[in-house]
Amino acid sequence: MAKLIISSSVFQSQVADLLPCNKFKKSQLTHSLIDAYNLFQYFDEVIKEPYCTPMDYLRFHSESYVKAITKDQYNKPLPYDNSEEDWAQLNEIRDLWQQSTNEDSERRYKSRSELFRAFQNIKAQRDEENESEFSFPAPKRPKVVIESTSSESVDDENIVKKFNLSGDCPIFSYLPMYLQVTTGATLSLIKNLEKSTKDNEFERVIGINWDGGRHHALRQKAEGFCYINDIVLLIQALRKKGFQKISYVDFDLHHGDGVDNAFKFSNSIQTISLHLYEGGFFPGTGGLDSNKPPNRINIPLLHGFDDDNLNLIVGKIVIPLLNQHKPDVIIIQSGGDGLMGDRFKEWQLTIRGLTRAIMDIINLYKQSHIIVLGGGGYNELVMSRFNTYLTWSIVRKYSSHITNGLIKEYIEDDSDCVIQDHEFIEMYKEEHYKFWIYDEAGSAQCKKLINFNKAETLARLERKLVPPSKHE
Repeated sequence: MAKLIISSSVFQSQVADLLPCNKFKKSQLTHSLIDAYNLFQYFDEVIKEPYCTPMDYLRFHSESYVKAITKDQYNKPLPYDNSEEDWAQLNEIRDLWQQSTNEDSERRYKSRSELFRAFQNIKAQRDEENESEFSFPAPKRPKVVIESTSSESVDDENIVKKFNLSGDCPIFSYLPMYLQVTTGATLSLIKNLEKSTKDNEFERVIGINWDGGRHHALRQKAEGFCYINDIVLLIQALRKKGFQKISYVDFDLHHGDGVDNAFKFSNSIQTISLHLYEGGFFPGTGGLDSNKPPNRINIPLLHGFDDDNLNLIVGKIVIPLLNQHKPDVIIIQSGGDGLMGDRFKEWQLTIRGLTRAIMDIINLYKQSHIIVLGGGGYNELVMSRFNTYLTWSIVRKYSSHITNGLIKEYIEDDSDCVIQDHEFIEMYKEEHYKFWIYDEAGSAQCKKLINFNKAETLARLERKLVPPSKHE
C-alpha cells in the first residue's frame, strides 16, 4: 500500500485545456473518464484547487522571462482570441448528456471569465494565507516584484522574439492563470513526502498530475508547448525538502531537453530520456554524445519503436541505471505521443505496453516515492484512455481504500470492452465506444509502422550506457 495523491478536478482540467495544443478537451476528457470509473474514491487525497505564485517560478526561470509571461493583461480574452466557442465545446456535449440522463456531476464553468473568477477567489484565499503549493517560507523567497506595469502590447515583437512566444508557444488568453494552476498541481504533490529515517516508518507516496510534465521549457525561453518547467521546479522543491537522490525518467516521444539541461552537471540528480532522435525532429537534442552515465542518460531511438523494444530498454538499460543511482524519489514523465494512434505516427507503443513499463518501475522501487506526470500526446481520445488505464493500474495495486483486496471498477482486457458511460461518452462514438480499439490488430485505428529499431542497435545502446559489471 501507499499514500495516493492526485491533482485533478473539473476546474483544473478546464484551466489546463486553455493550452492550445490540448484542443480544448484533452484534460477534460481525462478527468471525466477517470471519474467515470470512480477512481478518485481510491485516493487518499484529491487536490481540486491547485495554486502556486509566479514567485515560485524563480527557483528556475529568470526574472525577466517570468515577468514577460505573467502580465495581468494576459488574464483575459486577447484581441486575436475572443471566442468562447472552441473552449466551451464540451460544455454543450455535457449539457445534452445531463438532460438525457438527469444525472448531475461536478460543476463546470460556462465561460473563461467565470473560470477566471473562480481562480481569483482561490488566489485571494491563498495569498491571504501567504502560502502557495510550493510552501517555501516567505522570508526565503527571492525579494523581487513580479507584477509588471509595462505598457508593452501583447504582440510586442521584442518580447515575442526574445522569449520564443510564438509558433507552438503563443501568448494565449489567460496564460498566467493556466501556469499558476497547472504548475501548482505538480508542486502540490510533494507536501506529504518525507525522507525515511531509522526512527520512523517509511510512508510511500505516489502522486499524479496528468496536466504536468512540461519538460521542454528552458530557463528563459518557452519551447514545445511548454512555458514553465514544472519538473525542474519539482526537483528543486524536493531538494529543498532534503531529498538528494532523485531520478527522472522520461517516456515522451520528444527529448526531455529542458530537464536534461537543467541538471547536466549534477551528480545527485539522474535524468533518463527515451526519445525519437532523427534529423529534423524536435528538439534535435539528446544524442549518445551527450551522455554522462550513470546520471545523464539519453537513449536515442528510431521510427517504429514498439512494446517489445520498450520492454527491452527498460529492463536492460533504465532499471540497471536506476539501481546504480538508488533514488529516494522517482519522477516519471509519461508523455503518450509515442502511442499508437497519436498524430505524430512515429512510434507504435500500446496503452498496455507503456503502462506496463511504468508500472515495472513503480513496482520495483518500493522504497522510493513516485511522482507521475503527463506530457505529450496529441490524440485526446487515446490520451484519456491511457491516463485512465494507468491511473486504474496504480489504484488497483496500491490503494489502501480497496475492500477485501478487490476493486469494483474494471477495465476489461478483451476487445469488446466498452468505455464506461459518462458525460462525454459521445466523443468516442466514431470509435464504437471501444476502450482498446487503438491496440486491437485489425481495427481501423491500429496502424502498423515499419520498425527501424533493430536488435543490434538496441544491444549497442545497452553496451554503451550500462557496462556489463553494472548489471543487476
